[in-house]
Amino acid sequence: MNSKTGTASKRTQKSSNKKRTNKPFRVILSSFRVFIFFAVMLTVITGGILSGMTLAYVKTTEDLTAEHLMLKGFTTRVYDCNGNEIMALQGDKNREMVDFKDIPQDLKDAFVAIEDKRFYNHPGIDFKRITGAVINFFKPGASSYGGSTITQQVIKNLTGNEERSVKRKVQEWRLALNLERNLSKDQILELYMNLIYMGQNCYGVQAAAQTYFNKDVSELSLAECASLAGITNWPGRYDPFTEKGKENNIKRQRVILKEMLDQGYITQTEYNNAINEELKFAESNKRTSEYVSNQPYFIDQVVKDVKRDLMALGYSEELAIRTIYNNGLEIYTTMDPKVQKAMDEIFKDEKYFTKINKKTSQTPQAAMVIMDPNGYVRALYGGSGEKIGAPLNRASDPQVQRQPGSTFKPIAIYGPAINERRITAATIIDDIPVYLLGEDKSAYPTNYDHTYAGLTSIRNGIKRSVNVVAAKVWQDILGPDLSLEYLDRVNINRDNERYLSLAMGGLYKGVNPLQMAAAYVPFVSKGIYYEPVTYTKVLDMQGNVLLEKKPKSSIVYDEAAAYVMIDMMRSVVRESGGTAVGLGQLQNGKMPTAGKTGTTSDNYDKWFVGFSPYYVGAVWYGYDHNASISSAESNRALQIWHDVMEKVHENLEPVQFTEPDGIVRKSICIYSGKTATDLCANDPRGSAVRNELFIKGTEPSDEDLCDVHVKAQVCKDSTDANGNHLLAGEYCPRDSVQEKIFIKRPVPYVPKKPGEKAPADIKYELPEGEYCNIHGPSQAPDLDDIDNNAPGGTDEMPYDRTLWTDFLEELDQTLPRVFRRDNR
Repeated sequence: MNSKTGTASKRTQKSSNKKRTNKPFRVILSSFRVFIFFAVMLTVITGGILSGMTLAYVKTTEDLTAEHLMLKGFTTRVYDCNGNEIMALQGDKNREMVDFKDIPQDLKDAFVAIEDKRFYNHPGIDFKRITGAVINFFKPGASSYGGSTITQQVIKNLTGNEERSVKRKVQEWRLALNLERNLSKDQILELYMNLIYMGQNCYGVQAAAQTYFNKDVSELSLAECASLAGITNWPGRYDPFTEKGKENNIKRQRVILKEMLDQGYITQTEYNNAINEELKFAESNKRTSEYVSNQPYFIDQVVKDVKRDLMALGYSEELAIRTIYNNGLEIYTTMDPKVQKAMDEIFKDEKYFTKINKKTSQTPQAAMVIMDPNGYVRALYGGSGEKIGAPLNRASDPQVQRQPGSTFKPIAIYGPAINERRITAATIIDDIPVYLLGEDKSAYPTNYDHTYAGLTSIRNGIKRSVNVVAAKVWQDILGPDLSLEYLDRVNINRDNERYLSLAMGGLYKGVNPLQMAAAYVPFVSKGIYYEPVTYTKVLDMQGNVLLEKKPKSSIVYDEAAAYVMIDMMRSVVRESGGTAVGLGQLQNGKMPTAGKTGTTSDNYDKWFVGFSPYYVGAVWYGYDHNASISSAESNRALQIWHDVMEKVHENLEPVQFTEPDGIVRKSICIYSGKTATDLCANDPRGSAVRNELFIKGTEPSDEDLCDVHVKAQVCKDSTDANGNHLLAGEYCPRDSVQEKIFIKRPVPYVPKKPGEKAPADIKYELPEGEYCNIHGPSQAPDLDDIDNNAPGGTDEMPYDRTLWTDFLEELDQTLPRVFRRDNR
């Protein structure tokens, strides 16, 4: 091979190796080029689409007009259930304008420092702020970061458009740029500070200053300015009228002051003084928000309900309130003017309220709610006397948590147990001292009068409000799980309250009259619970339906169980021993009524929840800060209920509660719960026979006879330490022997502790094994002299030698030897 050929061969080999070496690189390079190409194309296409969308959004943006820049609201009108106007809600009343020159420089600087620190440098939108918001949005675990400038927030407030979309944001940018070209920075800041929502229905810094600090905005200190500037970020979170809100407000105030220091708005000395200044907020119950001073309690609740439902549609709290007070709505409520007028008259009458509690310097309070059986709230009043300013609405505010006492028993114990067929109205519970917290502790629970009746039916337990009966049913028959489940059904969630005091209405978290009225509605609505409703519809200015409201319903009890509960609670108001006899009746007893009283520990709270076929009314009476109710006030809740409901039912025709199918009646003994016998009718306390109601299938059979009443002979000459006659013995003269009716407990009562208070019916109990201790053998005739005509016998009832002999022989076998006749 010549040299040229060899060299060519080597070159070819080297080139071949080089091609093989570069092939993977070329593939990667080609792929990268394709990727770049498509990426560029995608970017161009996407950019074109976005540019087109942006251009389209910009073109469809409506310019702000002079009308937009005018701060005004439209009157909202509120109507009763008959369509008649109740009142007008005017948004202008809760917005107070203030000139820019009257706003402290510290407040202007505080807003700029925390809301938009580049406000004086950007053209209306802040590109750096927008970029930061986008990056923060995609950063894991990052907190929210607002991208809106003060100018953009003015646009949002002027247009009322809070839609979360790219279109809205692009149009907002365009309007912000335009606004900056037409107004100065100071004019924009002035608009902002008069528009912003500051919580408590305040719009603008002037209304906020008067509400939170009870002073004109021009009088605010640096510390107060920083506090006020912090509220608008999240009014509900930084509201200083709540304990947590006040804590949050102070924390945010310090953040704002630090920003003002870092940005050069204040000096270190000013910062230190502001940090050390104690903020003195106005009292929440003395707020000067004019919007509520002329609103009835009922309208306050309507506004809250409409606001809640607007927020459920996506409105912010600020926009919801602005819509209610400024957008010319028509709100149709469930208020019945006749019912509300009756309630107003009673609650404004001073005779129902003691002037002042001398021990605590408090005036008594009360609240009431009336609902119809379909879930519509017809009247509501939240405090005693004339409503002034914006007091706490004790009838319906969730903050109101009062202990319900025994009014809780029908919904937490008896209704559920009847519905589950665990008890009947005739079920017997022995009302005796119990130690349900442990026998090493004191008796618990005790009854309100610290006495015990003994054998007690469920009906009588409800009628007389017996705590022992309620506690035993809750713990031993129903169980806490079912009790809490049924409370959930009436929208009273108490999952963590699995303790015995719940059976007596001693709750960790209390209730308000609206909750209690709603919880009793199922008894008169065939077992159906209706979520309480205060309005039926809301129309916008054009007459379009903005909101429509119907009570949500769910089944709590079957119809038969609900009716048995009604009948038992009728005993509370119309039978001797009932805790609401007299005042619990209407139209002199012609209008059927039922209900339950409630009293809490130390007489802090008094309740009555009562109802007719027309309405359910719940009343609470007490003091805002726990104080014992005097004896003169003990019937106030019941008296208020009666006098309001008497007016409400004045021209209503008496109608009966509708009895459903599946109800049977049976003559039973009220001390055994079983079918009555002749002995039951002759109980020494009076006839124990009652024609009781039962859900079909739960009544006792004809063969299931009373075994509590027994008959026995006693000697009228001998008694025990309690004065009760002892059983007649063999030596008792015939004229000393009487036949009497006794009770015999299924489970004998045995005291568990010395000095324990025995049940009242112990004196009617058969004295088993306790015989006459007066008449002895010397008073008995000799058996050898006794025959049918012997002295000591009569023709009507002669002595029987055989019976006497058998008895004495048997006695011989049981007595100790010393007492036997032959002394064996």
